Amino acid sequence: MSLAPIGLGSLVTTLGAGMAFPDWPTSDGQGMLAYPWLQSSGDKFVEHGHRLAGMLVGFCSIGLCAAAWLGGSSKGIRYAVVAVLLGVIVQGLLGGLRVRLDRQFVAFGHSVFGCLVFVSLWMVSSATSRRWSHAEEGLIHSKVVWFLAWGYPFLVLIQYVFGGVIRHLGSMLHAHLIGAGLVFLFGSCVVVSSFKTGHEIVRRRGILIGMAVLGQVCLGLGVWLTKFGFAPAGLVAVQHSLPQVVARSLHTVVGMAVVATAVSWSVTILRSKIATENSGLVAS
Repeated sequence: MSLAPIGLGSLVTTLGAGMAFPDWPTSDGQGMLAYPWLQSSGDKFVEHGHRLAGMLVGFCSIGLCAAAWLGGSSKGIRYAVVAVLLGVIVQGLLGGLRVRLDRQFVAFGHSVFGCLVFVSLWMVSSATSRRWSHAEEGLIHSKVVWFLAWGYPFLVLIQYVFGGVIRHLGSMLHAHLIGAGLVFLFGSCVVVSSFKTGHEIVRRRGILIGMAVLGQVCLGLGVWLTKFGFAPAGLVAVQHSLPQVVARSLHTVVGMAVVATAVSWSVTILRSKIATENSGLVAS
């Protein structure tokens, strides 16, 4: 569900439709549900669709909180869903401030905070799954794995921030390209080290990271080609062409998935250690 406002938000940024309406929370002076969305077109169709999707996620977050608190969920889950709801509310307010202030820096903050909210939703979804209660035991002695577990999520988050600076503020392209190389390099290390741990769940998480990073690199190349062209091959960049819009929008969405899978992998490593200690396999 969270992918709807994320995908539409990415499309809004790609098309430069963030100021299709000069007002918020109304749209051209009309209420959120009163505005004739299906009769609109262009930037207004995309922007109002983004607003409606954000509102839907807000209602779903309220429902998630109610289900967790009334359904007998653990204390950790109850507090986590409340944190998610607060994050969704803050994200909505940031979107409103972006319109009311008409500042690209606020749009940048809206994008980065949206990534954090998405990761939070991803982790809550994982924590409420059937497999979560069966943390895999077994000591992981590799210093490389522990280094990656603590460092890789921060690396991919910083890389996502660099991408946000490019999209919203128009700078840090070289830093983003260097970051892409580091994310790919250390991502490869994550995949290889995951297979060496002997943990099935860790391996699965590592494979997800590898798939997400590889997809993101391919999309990054697509963004470069559709934005700058490639003269030797006769490729000419056309602003707001369909391939460019699709590549740029998906590049942002998959970037969030890379951050989420990195965090999920790291949490799996940590929970493996905790499960081992609780089972008494670690000497006191």
